[in-house]
Amino acid sequence: MLKFEEIVPGIKLLKTPFCGSWSGVILIRADENVLIDSGASREIVDECIVPALKDEGLNVDDISLLLNTHSHGDHVGGHCRFKEISNAKIGALSSSFDKIRDPLKYNKLIRAPFPKYSPPPSASLRGVEPDFGIEDGALIGGRLRLICTPGHDSDCVCWFDEKTRTLISGDSLQANGTLLQGVGFYQDLEVYRNSIRRLQELAPENIIAGHDYLPCGEFALGKENARWYIDTCYYLTETYHALIRDFKSRGIVELPELAIELIRHMGGHMPAFIFLPMFTVNAHLRAGA
Repeated sequence: MLKFEEIVPGIKLLKTPFCGSWSGVILIRADENVLIDSGASREIVDECIVPALKDEGLNVDDISLLLNTHSHGDHVGGHCRFKEISNAKIGALSSSFDKIRDPLKYNKLIRAPFPKYSPPPSASLRGVEPDFGIEDGALIGGRLRLICTPGHDSDCVCWFDEKTRTLISGDSLQANGTLLQGVGFYQDLEVYRNSIRRLQELAPENIIAGHDYLPCGEFALGKENARWYIDTCYYLTETYHALIRDFKSRGIVELPELAIELIRHMGGHMPAFIFLPMFTVNAHLRAGA
């Protein structure tokens, strides 16, 4: 059975299965127990999250709040099911409500720019109505502050636990991507860099990510390690930019070929579908690469 692993005191990570890898669900044990993200599907809730909560001595009604880091299917795919079986209140960034209500619609939209290079949509995704909206900078449960960090997508947020100075970053810090991606995935370079700068100024003492991001890992403990994690994410955007310019100077100009070349140069695993790297390369091209 999958179990929650305590990363810092009172904050635990559950690695729920996703496409041969995992997507993180965070449990914060406090006066009001909080879950952040819900995995990819109703089955993940029933077969992974509920048993892992029971192993913690909790049932679903012991969870007061269900939050999310962004509305991609592997992070909100279990929201509808968790709402069906619990009394948890669902809070989300106010501007992301439409995506939470219909994640399948957005799952299709994000594939639309590069249909030839994208997998089929996740047809089982179901939406849910959030119970309340949250704005940038708001404090939830007396300790969790929402930090808007768009770039990977427009509705990405981090949750900053003020008690432990831990940043729950979801997919906001992409590094060189996961093993499944090939390279980091972001849709707007300058917006993504601005989010990284904001996190540099925040100076968290710990980071817990939504996946295992290469070469940074799934978490960073201690202020120096957290700073290195964030700085590496910024440095990699500069590396990508220089490489893409070099590829173009050598006559590689088509978007799919640029994406493939970037993956190869960065030592990434070549994914079956390259639409995510294509978004990243396109972001650099629009920024002048």
